[in-house]
Amino acid sequence: MTTNLTFEAAYSQLEETVRNLEQGGLSLEESVKLFEHGIELARLCTELLNAVEIKVTSLQEELAKHIQTSD
Repeated sequence: MTTNLTFEAAYSQLEETVRNLEQGGLSLEESVKLFEHGIELARLCTELLNAVEIKVTSLQEELAKHIQTSD
């Protein structure tokens, strides 16, 4: 399971998975397993990025409110 990975670790594993698929020489079964793992890693990376985007947006809104009340 990949859910406990950091973004950096998941992205690194995704890059390695893509390299392995691009090199070829794998059986169909191995390729499908790697592809499935890559999809799982890509989803995790997307989820982590979305969570960070929400947090950054929230922090920006808080800062904007603080600046408005300070004026």
